[in-house]
Amino acid sequence: MSKIVKIAMLLVALTATFSFGSYGFRAGFSLYDVSSGDSKDDEYIEMGHGFGGGLVTITPLTSKLSFVSELSFFYRKLFSEDLTKPTGHEYKIYLSEFAMSIPIMFQLTLTEGIPYLAAGVQLDSPISPKATKKENGEEESRDANGRVSLDFGILLGLGYLITPNIGLDARAVIGLTSPFKNADDSRLNQYGAGLTYYF
Repeated sequence: MSKIVKIAMLLVALTATFSFGSYGFRAGFSLYDVSSGDSKDDEYIEMGHGFGGGLVTITPLTSKLSFVSELSFFYRKLFSEDLTKPTGHEYKIYLSEFAMSIPIMFQLTLTEGIPYLAAGVQLDSPISPKATKKENGEEESRDANGRVSLDFGILLGLGYLITPNIGLDARAVIGLTSPFKNADDSRLNQYGAGLTYYF
């Protein structure tokens, strides 16, 4: 059994264990920074973007520390690569996909009324990744077979409760695994913001 599958099983088990807290819904927007591992190729790679939402569970552990887990679905354009200049004619490639995202984190509020800190991990499972090529005005899409089945990273965040029921947050997910097969040096980092409503 691969390490990633074991990690996924552990995350699911932790989520189930702490699923008795308060619930909410989070909607968010993310930016995606993909690196191929080759500085020359990276010159042509542009940052991607995505949006989505899902359910949130928050469980107080102490007066200052809470456990937070989420299950979200995103549509994302992971990256685009503009090769017009090196090829001498219009030639662009981009990768789009849906994704199931499972962030699990601890949330620390030192004093009421100030921003809280968050740290944890995030597991993403790409769904139906598509590679699209646009050349001289014509587009062609196909399944992206080189995409891995799971992304894993460290999550760091900062948030603020505007009211007891509404929270605003910003996050960064530092990728620890390669997003592409046979490209061990490639990495995917994510930066996002979201708004959560607690029921």
